[in-house]
Amino acid sequence: MVGQPQATGATSTHRETRRHASHVYGLIIGGAVLATVPEDFRLVRVALNLFITLVVYWAAETYVHWISVRTLAGRALTSAEKREVVGDGWPLVAACAVPVAFLVVEALFRVETALAVDLALGLNAVLLLVVGWRMGRAGHLRGGALVVATVAAGLLGVAMIVLKIALH
Repeated sequence: MVGQPQATGATSTHRETRRHASHVYGLIIGGAVLATVPEDFRLVRVALNLFITLVVYWAAETYVHWISVRTLAGRALTSAEKREVVGDGWPLVAACAVPVAFLVVEALFRVETALAVDLALGLNAVLLLVVGWRMGRAGHLRGGALVVATVAAGLLGVAMIVLKIALH
C-alpha cells in the first residue's frame, strides 16, 4: 500500500491489482449504464452518460482510496502518492473508451438507439470475455481454469444483457 513501508514488489502488485480491478469494474458499470439507459436517448447522450457515470465512479473510488491510504500512512500524502492514487483508478474510466467510440460511430451511421445499445452491450460482453482471457493468461491459467476465468468474466456481460431484457 502507498505510504507504508513495504517491499517494492508488494506495492507494485497492489497497484497492478487495483488497475486490473478498475478496468473490469469499468466494463461492468458501463454495461449496467447501457442496460438501463432509456431508449428515447440519442446515442451521443448515451455515450456521455456512460462516460460521465464512469468518471463519477472513478472520483468516488479514488476518494475512498485516497482517504484509506492517508489513514493507513497516518500522514498527508506526498505529491507522488497523490498522483499514484489518482492514476491507478483511471482504467475504470478508460474501460468505456471502446464502447463510447462504438456508440459515436453508430450515431454517425444513424443506427437506431435500441439496436445501437444492444450492439454496444454485446461488444461490452465480448470485451469482458477478452479481459477475462487476458487476465487468466497473465495469471498463468491453462486449460479448464482459463476457460472458467474467461467464461466467468463474459457472464458478467451476459448478466447486463439479461438486466436490460428484464428492464425493457
